[in-house]
Amino acid sequence: MKHIKLFFAIIAGIFLFTPFATLHSAGIRDERNPQTGLPAELRQIMNKNRKITFPPFHPDIEDVIRSFVQLNLDKDEHIKIFQTLRQIRVQHSYGQDRNILHRIFGRADQSVFLTHEQLREEIHFLFDLLRHGYGGYVFFGGDDVFLPIRDSMITQLAYMPDPLQVSAYLNNLLIQNLRGVIADNHFDIQYYWFSAPDHVPYMTEEFILHKGKSGFITEIDGITHRVINVKYSPSLLLVEGILPTLSPEGEFVWAFGLVTAESQQNTIPITVFFENMVSGESYLRVVTLSRVSPVTPRPRTPTFAIREIDGITVFENRSLFNLSYPERNAFVQYGYKLRDKAVLVVDLRGNNGGSASLPTRWVGMYTGQAPRHNSLFVTHNLASSRVESELRSFFEPLDISMLRDQTTHWGWENRMKLCPRFMKAENLDEPIPTSVPNTPEHIPISNENLVIILTDKNVASAGELFVGYLRQLENVLVVGTNTQGTFFTGAVGRIMLPHSNLAVTFGTRLSLRPDLSQFEGVGFKPDLWVPPGESLERVLRFIERYGLAR
Repeated sequence: MKHIKLFFAIIAGIFLFTPFATLHSAGIRDERNPQTGLPAELRQIMNKNRKITFPPFHPDIEDVIRSFVQLNLDKDEHIKIFQTLRQIRVQHSYGQDRNILHRIFGRADQSVFLTHEQLREEIHFLFDLLRHGYGGYVFFGGDDVFLPIRDSMITQLAYMPDPLQVSAYLNNLLIQNLRGVIADNHFDIQYYWFSAPDHVPYMTEEFILHKGKSGFITEIDGITHRVINVKYSPSLLLVEGILPTLSPEGEFVWAFGLVTAESQQNTIPITVFFENMVSGESYLRVVTLSRVSPVTPRPRTPTFAIREIDGITVFENRSLFNLSYPERNAFVQYGYKLRDKAVLVVDLRGNNGGSASLPTRWVGMYTGQAPRHNSLFVTHNLASSRVESELRSFFEPLDISMLRDQTTHWGWENRMKLCPRFMKAENLDEPIPTSVPNTPEHIPISNENLVIILTDKNVASAGELFVGYLRQLENVLVVGTNTQGTFFTGAVGRIMLPHSNLAVTFGTRLSLRPDLSQFEGVGFKPDLWVPPGESLERVLRFIERYGLAR
């Protein structure tokens, strides 16, 4: 449980992932430099936020990471779980028809009844699967937390009807017992998400603030007023009190706002102390902040497209899921084709993730350099296991995965022998391979062009990787709101439980920020906080206002 406390206690604002090293290779660039038109204070905000991308290591990082690889697993039990997973795949394969698997996944008939014997067997299987496959298992308490929950569920089951309807099993046993333990935006059972607290932005544009020598000033009834102080509820978890933004006319200005995990209400009142600059009178005023919503869900097809608006190139990418090989190649090639645009808008609003390799390759083509990864993958010990592989390839045709089993040059058995989770306790003093190594100081990727990224709270998972990789470049401006914060576990696996056919999805690998700060539910913060529904239009006016495309 100490890791749960650590996970939710370290909240000092919205932070960024830490990427890995890059190598610079020169490429032909447009000689125009649109950065000269940016306000100096905005450039400082951009540079500061990019530096936050690379926080220092927490002093206890090695001890913390070692604590996540000290779970000893029985190899025979591991193979048994793998065989059960393979059996489930065979049961639903329907002659290797991958599309059928996509259609039936998650469509369990919750009206059917199962016996207590079937449910006991399935509960034991689920917890064994989590122990051997879930990247956050040890983080959320390991055996000390999960095994008592399993036993409690078995006890509760004894007092329920036999047979029991699947809907009651799902809601009254599985969800009821696990929702207070797991806080992971990649974890769901039958589309009930065990999410981390969601940090939501609130703003108001009732007052347009400008920053001067005396602080923030605004016009009220035609008279200049100075902001003396802003007071919030002490329970709110704040990111900022006054946020940099763009006015509807595209001007770089400031506005009252905050980000909080207490996001049930649509509005939040704050108290602002103003000073009338003419009369010298000071008074307080209650200002109402409104919840900032993401853009209306947009069609996922096409997943990416190019638009030219008022002479500005806009690259839209709504999803990184289910791209065919020709589409994947075309996506990556756009990174190269767009690399000489003096101003490029990358619209990632609503990007719900998918393939993690595509953002890496796109940025590599755009810059000629490979971006560093945005986090520390901790559980490399699961990355070579058969359970992890079977979970991740649930929708892969069986003949392909079975062929890989037979032909892989390193062999499953050898890989499992090297897996730290199969090490005995007496060997724990030996070096354990993780990604805590001495990471050199990051050097930003050289980029003279202006890249403007549009984000909202629907940007998640691999979509957030894309944001993190792009932010490693010089001269990148992020506009919108903070992203979803869905990267605590990765390499997502899927399975249908053996009797109920309930869909279970979770990440098989654990990733942490080097300073152990929270990302889940928090996400990447933007440089400019702008309502996502208007961000593109305001960015285009911003580009024109400051002459960035000339």
